[in-house]
Amino acid sequence: MEELSKQELALLRLLQKNARFDITDLTERLGMSRTSVYDRIKKLESEGYIKGIVALVDQKKVGLHFTVIVNISLNSQRIEYVDEFLAQIADLEEVMEAFVIGGAFDVVLKVVVNNPDAYNDFVMQKLSAIPHISKIQSSFVMRYIKQTSALPF
Repeated sequence: MEELSKQELALLRLLQKNARFDITDLTERLGMSRTSVYDRIKKLESEGYIKGIVALVDQKKVGLHFTVIVNISLNSQRIEYVDEFLAQIADLEEVMEAFVIGGAFDVVLKVVVNNPDAYNDFVMQKLSAIPHISKIQSSFVMRYIKQTSALPF
């Protein structure tokens, strides 16, 4: 991939703050024609800079009041065990984000459910059913301080 122009970077910055853009506003801010703006957006999508356009839903308004950060240790670092675990985690709808990490744990999950009972059910029925887990440590989010999807470039 080629390096992005200053206009393309500016376009990405604007779109990641609000993807429901007003084309007239974008053309004025970027000093580009409508056609150029649309062409750049299509280019950024086809080259994978824009992975998708979604609506950010307020989790509490849809009844998901309980967020948990879950640290997991696996009982083996064998690649086939790790791959099996990660594939199964990817299929769990309650898991919003998952990271393989270095340190005391192997994986960190962000899990969203509606209440503590639902989290208990998630752990007992879904998470514990996945093989190769040796330890689960849960931390309950009391409040969000910062939540953004805008990257700092």
